[in-house]
Amino acid sequence: MVAVDGTGDPRPFQAVLRRFRRKHDVAKAREDVELEFHAFDCLHADGEDLLERPLVDRHDRLAALLEGEELVSRLRLSDEPDEVASIEQEALEAGHEGIMLKNPEAAYTPGNRGQNWLKRKPDVETLDCVVTGAEWGEGRRANLLGTFELSVRDGDGGFESIGKVATGITDEELEELTDLLEPHVRTETGTAVDIEPAVVFEVGYEEIQSSPTYGSGYALRFPRFLGVRDDRNPGDADSRERVERLHS
Repeated sequence: MVAVDGTGDPRPFQAVLRRFRRKHDVAKAREDVELEFHAFDCLHADGEDLLERPLVDRHDRLAALLEGEELVSRLRLSDEPDEVASIEQEALEAGHEGIMLKNPEAAYTPGNRGQNWLKRKPDVETLDCVVTGAEWGEGRRANLLGTFELSVRDGDGGFESIGKVATGITDEELEELTDLLEPHVRTETGTAVDIEPAVVFEVGYEEIQSSPTYGSGYALRFPRFLGVRDDRNPGDADSRERVERLHS
């Protein structure tokens, strides 16, 4: 689903989230955020399981099933770096955040993309962090979770903190995130909340610094919330090992 403005140009992905997990003003959100459907994969069709078929075959099957090119995400094949850069630039100029690079011969493996799916965006690498804590806000935000503790996998099935994020989140998104996280609250002490690892945030940052403040030994400088990774479980979040590589 792609959010678009009145002229049909894409809006930031965060706008899509305004349509999801809503309990109130659903009709108004539908009016405020127009969505377009773009299918990008086909896993089963006409009784046939396509998970093991190559991406290019699945995409051809998808295009044959749906009437109208605008319903199917565009797939372009290239092994030329300059052409890939040109395709990315076209996407950015159109208002998208970047492009996905996919292995055209790869099968579909749910929950395990590996190197077969890669994001290409004109920014520093983002991190997929698990929310393990939060703090209630103050004043008019007192009934909303407003600051979120971020953690990465430690390699032993646990999680280590790497920072807190409160930047890049609108009041409306805070309401949605509070509704999303409240069922996972384990304990509360004052304004501090301990949260069961269940929700993954995509987080941007300026740089990674060594820090004794957090359990991972690292801290994100100027972290900012980019969105909820509904497609990832905590076990798919980034690891401390990856943080070390990005830091070095």
